[in-house]
Amino acid sequence: MCHPAIGLINSTFRESILFLVIFFQTASPFPSTTTNKIKPLTVSAGKGRIIQLPVNDVALSAFVVQEPDKGETYHYTWSMVSSPNGDKDKGLMEGKTLDTVKLKNLIAGGYIFKVTVTGDNKFGESTVNVTVLPPARMNTSPVAIIKPTNQVIKLPNSGVLDGSDSTDDDKIVKYHWEEVNGPLQEHSISGDSSMLKLQNLSPGNYTFKLTVTDSDGAVNSSQANVTVHKETDYPPKANAGSDVVIHLPVKSVILYGNASTDDKGIVSYEWTKTGDTDITNDVSGVRTPFLHLKDLEVGDYTYTLKVTDASGQSSSADVHVFVKPETNQPPKAVTEKSIEVVLPADNIVLDGTNSSDDSKIITFAWSQKSGPSQLELMNSDRMVAAARGKLKEGIYTFQLLVKDADGQTGTQLLTVTTKKHANLAPVANAGGDKVVYLPVSSLVFDGSNSKDDHGIVKYKWSRDQRSLAAGDIVNGSASHAVLQLINLVAGRYIFTLTVVDVEGLSNSDSASVIVKEDPNKNNIIELLLNTDIHDFSEENRVRFSFIVQFNFIKNCFEKRKVVKLLLISYLHVQFLVKIKTKESEKVQPGVDIVALLRRKLRQNSDILDYSVISIDTLVCQNKCSGHGRCELKTKKCICDAFWMQNFFTASLFLYESNCDWSIIYVVIISFILVITVTGATWLVICMCRSKRYAVFVGYSVFF
Repeated sequence: MCHPAIGLINSTFRESILFLVIFFQTASPFPSTTTNKIKPLTVSAGKGRIIQLPVNDVALSAFVVQEPDKGETYHYTWSMVSSPNGDKDKGLMEGKTLDTVKLKNLIAGGYIFKVTVTGDNKFGESTVNVTVLPPARMNTSPVAIIKPTNQVIKLPNSGVLDGSDSTDDDKIVKYHWEEVNGPLQEHSISGDSSMLKLQNLSPGNYTFKLTVTDSDGAVNSSQANVTVHKETDYPPKANAGSDVVIHLPVKSVILYGNASTDDKGIVSYEWTKTGDTDITNDVSGVRTPFLHLKDLEVGDYTYTLKVTDASGQSSSADVHVFVKPETNQPPKAVTEKSIEVVLPADNIVLDGTNSSDDSKIITFAWSQKSGPSQLELMNSDRMVAAARGKLKEGIYTFQLLVKDADGQTGTQLLTVTTKKHANLAPVANAGGDKVVYLPVSSLVFDGSNSKDDHGIVKYKWSRDQRSLAAGDIVNGSASHAVLQLINLVAGRYIFTLTVVDVEGLSNSDSASVIVKEDPNKNNIIELLLNTDIHDFSEENRVRFSFIVQFNFIKNCFEKRKVVKLLLISYLHVQFLVKIKTKESEKVQPGVDIVALLRRKLRQNSDILDYSVISIDTLVCQNKCSGHGRCELKTKKCICDAFWMQNFFTASLFLYESNCDWSIIYVVIISFILVITVTGATWLVICMCRSKRYAVFVGYSVFF
């Protein structure tokens, strides 16, 4: 059953293309021819047989479903198709020509036997499997093996007991682990695989038992001992941080004890003040890793941090805080000292963020000291300022002044060197060479990847002397980054892109695009309808597709695509026929489809809403009877010398042009016809005259 679809798609030949896509699921659209001289017989050789040595013989019987005709006898022939290891000399076969065959002296392995049944013009065959099992063996009990048999585990580590080395003469089908002895705990450890993982253990001695079972049900056991030692708990290490030195008016500080460590984790922190000083201060966070000290006075302070772990082990560490009298230092102005700016540029960034003071900087002031032009300073009272204006090539000098709360100041100069950057020529990129296939409605040459350090201001595309002259440039794209061409024909198109930057430097690059013919061009079918585009509406297009689908190729699935129909005197409709399966897609030969459609139209010429003027392949493939050539535009045959067209067949509806008649034979036959007609006419005239003369003579004698 076929599932074709019909749709109209865009064409590149200014004419419309109608695609007929045929999906095939299982069957071919063309009938096949078979012969049924031999009648098939339904033969059964019975179910496959299984025997076990020492039994080495078996009987096989064949059965035919159809009863033999009266006086007919079926003939049976048994043969061995395969045997163990390909050895056909082992075993005996009795009754090869009977419906029941006896097999003897078989060896262990698999056999395939075939029976062929023949009758009067009848034939059938069937195969049967015979499996000979080896003699049953004497089972040996398995041996359970555990590795290691003795193991020591130190918490929190885990362990593994491996029973995969247990052995059996056939196969071990079951493993079972169980805990025989062990410390008192909430769960017991067991398992049913070849390996037992020992996890979540408690300190103490364990005994584990492994029981293995083989394929015959025999069992064996073995035990392993595991000793689990308690985990070592190390005491914590207190770390109260580094000693701290502060100067008034700073009166607060934070001491950090979070660097203290323990292998199991610290559960408590405790800060205490030690030393001989009697100075008091505000303290908070004595039970946390961080101690906050406030309202400190000049002096030396010592604090001890004690940390304790979960098992009660502890450790201590001291930290010293030195509070010194206030000593104000002048602020320090910091700039980048020397920077370079590449012209053209419209501003200079003045950065003083690295300036510092022992207390706080409260004032920033930027000023220009020198330079080839006077610039406007923006945000000159902030840490980061900007100098704007018409920058010229040369050296600019700026000064940063910083002041702290006590009125002390600091300054530093910033030297800015401005210079022009050497302009680089642009780099043109026409998009590279490529190959495309018709049908294609347009072609683009992409030069948007061209580059320049200051920007491209002009694009210019020019056609190479070696390029095809075909192809129209649209949308004024010859002066844009992307060139657009339409109205393409097959051939090579070469264009050169020239780009120019702001300083007039230029660069060029060429690109070539080869447009190749549509690979399916020879299979495109063209219908010439007796109408034009002004009378062909969307309703007509849908109806046309529907009629073609359900009258030319029935019971098919439709898949439409919209087509742009073009007018050239009459309405030209073009289409392809494709056969699609799940695995492949194949375009049907256009000549075959033309023949099919002509046959359909001869049977019913009014099947379409419009009369069909002509139907043919887009590319003329008429062989002109082997005596001429097909004119591509008119699709008419131009006959060789001494050959001419058969006017009778050529004039019939939708028959193609031909060169069937030899002029020599036409002349000879015409001459013979003329002589024959002339002779016959002369003979008739003579006979008529002779009769008249005989009548006249008889009349004279009578009188």
